[in-house]
Amino acid sequence: MGPSDGPAGFEPAAVDLRDYVDFQESGPLSRRVFATDVVAVDLVGFEPQQVIAAQVLRTADVIYTVVGGRAWVVTDDAEVTLEPLQSVLIPAGVAHGVRNDAPDPLILQVVVSPPEDLPTPLTGPVEAPAADAGDAPTRSLLHRVRRALGG
Repeated sequence: MGPSDGPAGFEPAAVDLRDYVDFQESGPLSRRVFATDVVAVDLVGFEPQQVIAAQVLRTADVIYTVVGGRAWVVTDDAEVTLEPLQSVLIPAGVAHGVRNDAPDPLILQVVVSPPEDLPTPLTGPVEAPAADAGDAPTRSLLHRVRRALGG
């Protein structure tokens, strides 16, 4: 592929993943960072003890990468613990789940190719909280994580 290959007028633009970090008390919160017909990239925030229940992506491979925290990825045959900046590939058709057993928040980057029918994540960066945000514990956690990540 040469420098002129690709969509006409495409210009790369960096995004700050810290803008996509978000959490909710009811379960992991996913935000879509990028999507094409070939690949989707999400950032998922887990509070302690939250899980993504077992799932099977029949036609898509998925790569989980820990941005911050610690993740446990479980299949029928194995369990792997991921530390920051470690990844695991789960091939299409393999049942798996993800959990955060740590006392700290988990930020997970999820790359799925080709995109599969997953629950539709929120799209785009987190909106700034209102001055009287009612979800104070979650916003406090978000503030601590963003500060730890340098944002």
